[in-house]
Amino acid sequence: MNKNMNLISIRDVLLFPENNPNTWFYLPPNQAEWSLDTEGVFSLDSADFSPDSDAYLPEQVRKNGWIEILDAASIEDVLENAKAQFDKPSLDQLLSAFIFYYENDAFLEL
Repeated sequence: MNKNMNLISIRDVLLFPENNPNTWFYLPPNQAEWSLDTEGVFSLDSADFSPDSDAYLPEQVRKNGWIEILDAASIEDVLENAKAQFDKPSLDQLLSAFIFYYENDAFLEL
């Protein structure tokens, strides 16, 4: 029943948050390799599945050990915080804020 879930770059997640589904974003576990070009995947909505099912998880999560990073609402919060600090933050600043929030569960003070 697992639907084929589309890969999306971190760049597109940060540039077009309005396109992000209201679910969790997953990335490969080797954080040292994350860049704007790193591709991740959003899960399906777990509420649409039975509580004991993991069918909402992307195949990469179950087969390749990808990890849950942030949900769409948190990604939007990170972007809003960065934009409040800088009129037009660069993509690198947005990526730094994204990773900092994931690591620290706190906003990056730029």
